[in-house]
Amino acid sequence: MRRLFSAKWCLAHLVVLAAILVMLRLGLWQWHRAQSRTGGIQNYAYALQWPLFAVFALVAWVKTLIEETRRTEGEPRDPRVRRAQALPPEQAGIVRQPGMRVGISTPVEVADDDLETQEWNARLAALNAASQSVHPRRAGH
Repeated sequence: MRRLFSAKWCLAHLVVLAAILVMLRLGLWQWHRAQSRTGGIQNYAYALQWPLFAVFALVAWVKTLIEETRRTEGEPRDPRVRRAQALPPEQAGIVRQPGMRVGISTPVEVADDDLETQEWNARLAALNAASQSVHPRRAGH
């Protein structure tokens, strides 16, 4: 919860708030425009559409905040990755066909501040280790 008040999150809160206020103001402007001499049904439609956009932005932002508060420190942001980490390789959608060869590549250097890539690489390494324990490599393959 505390991380939602970091500088990055405070800036994001302000951006979302500003976007919602702009959308509401655009809806009000379209309403007044519709009632002018040159206004029409299209302006009324836009006057209703802009507040709906604002509601959508607010709902999306609240869902983002809820997801962020549920996430523990160091846990991947993507819920699909979190679900896959809890499953055995077969249930996570990892299927190896008999005789399938797995290529081995050299590790790529990742910057210390690139947490998403580090999390992804750790997940891939865990999946690789799990698949090796389930399907040990046969001699000659």
